[in-house]
Amino acid sequence: MTPELEELIRPRRPHDDLSFDELERRYNFLQTTDRRRVFARLVIKEIERVRGGASGAVRVLDIGCGRGIGRELGYTEAMGAHADEFWGLEPDDEVTPREGLFDNFQHALMETADLPENSIDIAYSFMVMEHVADPDAFLRAAARCLKPGGVYLFMTPNAGHYFTITASTLHTLKIDELALHLLKRGSEESYHYPVQYKCNSAKKLRAQGARAGLSEVGVAYLEAEGPHGYMRGPLKLAYHALRAKRRIFKHKGALLTLTGRMVKDA
Repeated sequence: MTPELEELIRPRRPHDDLSFDELERRYNFLQTTDRRRVFARLVIKEIERVRGGASGAVRVLDIGCGRGIGRELGYTEAMGAHADEFWGLEPDDEVTPREGLFDNFQHALMETADLPENSIDIAYSFMVMEHVADPDAFLRAAARCLKPGGVYLFMTPNAGHYFTITASTLHTLKIDELALHLLKRGSEESYHYPVQYKCNSAKKLRAQGARAGLSEVGVAYLEAEGPHGYMRGPLKLAYHALRAKRRIFKHKGALLTLTGRMVKDA
């Protein structure tokens, strides 16, 4: 890995370099920096754990690779530098990864991808689960390609956070696109995938995972700056009030980002 990539993922706050189990136990409010950094380090730790007990090459699958983790290709490159084989999936035909980034790449949904059974050691996705329309089909497909004991890691907005609750309500009322346009007016971002919010709570994920053959499900939560980019004008007062509340009432399940770890049944 290059010095530039090492600097990109270097820990900067106390909880940036915690293991998944440690993140799951702790209250990770304002203790992490960029969630992309935390996620990349979690995936790299998982790769090294598997390599310690694997007899062959460690194969890693990026589901919904897009233009990088949170549109930052460096995080993807950092994870790929640790994998022996790096595979990628992206459903948008207009998005093509940098040449040479993946050893195997397909334009496909997880549910329709042509992947060998029991072939992947670690699969991961970043901000994909909130867009999944059929969670059971998605997780069955992930479980099918994972080796027994293989791991699926992901990050997604937490269903229990006030921002996600608001966004989900607006989506149900079919006015989420209008609200997004008003809040992000002037932003360069002109397109985003439609949200579904069908698999971003611990209760749902445990039930969905069990049905797919991913019975061991761990869930951790973290929040750094929160949804400040969406809290403009008068909403800034609410944003700061809620941040103050987070410092006093330390409820892990109310933090913005849900990090999941599912293990395929042996």
